[in-house]
Amino acid sequence: MENKEKRFVFTGPFKDYCPQYADYKRSLGFCFGVSSFYLLRHMDDCFKRYDLSSPVLTKKMAEDFVSRRDEESSRTQHMRKSIIRQFALFMNRKGFDFYLYPNELIPLPKTFTPYIFTHDEIKRIMDVVDQLPYLPQSRCYHMIYPMLFRILYGCGLRISEALALKKSEVDLTNGILTVIKAKNGMSRLVPMSWSLTDVCKGYAEDMGFDMSGEGYFFPSRDGGMYHRTPVYVRFKKFMKIAGIFPEGSVGPRVHDVRHTYAVHALEKMIDEGQDVYCALPILSAYMGHRTIESTEKYLRLTEQAYSNVIDTIAPLYRDVFPEVYHDNQ
Repeated sequence: MENKEKRFVFTGPFKDYCPQYADYKRSLGFCFGVSSFYLLRHMDDCFKRYDLSSPVLTKKMAEDFVSRRDEESSRTQHMRKSIIRQFALFMNRKGFDFYLYPNELIPLPKTFTPYIFTHDEIKRIMDVVDQLPYLPQSRCYHMIYPMLFRILYGCGLRISEALALKKSEVDLTNGILTVIKAKNGMSRLVPMSWSLTDVCKGYAEDMGFDMSGEGYFFPSRDGGMYHRTPVYVRFKKFMKIAGIFPEGSVGPRVHDVRHTYAVHALEKMIDEGQDVYCALPILSAYMGHRTIESTEKYLRLTEQAYSNVIDTIAPLYRDVFPEVYHDNQ
């Protein structure tokens, strides 16, 4: 993380204060990671066009920054509103007179309903990534994505956890991933199926890895950690090729693969006759959740597709799956 952060150079009107803001947030106990640095640098860069002689933030500047972009999710806009207000609070504590974006105009983003891919849709995505061409400008592109999406779906990892994997944290002998200090500072061991372990072995061989050496399991072109942004962009492209959602729509997210893993894994355990009292805690620990309640949030299902899962869990968690009304008008 530290090596990655050293690459963040701020060149906008708040360049002297952005690193101080990051340190301040961390001093309060907040996790200020790479994605937060990207957002902070984006904010700083956006105000370059004002050609400021000294740090200042007016109402018009703030409103321009938070205005809705085309095809942008409410969550993305919420992030900009939040950081512009938090940064203004920080600067005002240092003696500046920044416009403070009203807190009442920053409602929490609407609770989203995760997209659960069908087994057929997962297969279609895998078929697309398995046919990626070799690109001279990115020589490992066609090998990384088939392996990455199999790890995401086969182990239910967060995208940040998968991309942060070091070669030394992928045990190809025992088929175990070691996830170090992920969300909430938790570390865990993640067993893989033997079929996925075999795919990992083939990938490591094709990449020419010395698995006992240093470096990332999904390296960028310069050998660093592969960044999530190109994964987000290419994932949407892969889904369009697979015919999963039409051009112009926002569509499912990479994180929905993790939701899908949770649903499919629980479905499989129930089909195999496992007691749901035992299945949920196992799934929760495997996914790195602190509580079973966190796992429940992943299980937003439709009765038509997963009636057997709902029927099994309903007596235990009656309010987890809200009834869905369909308007046919």
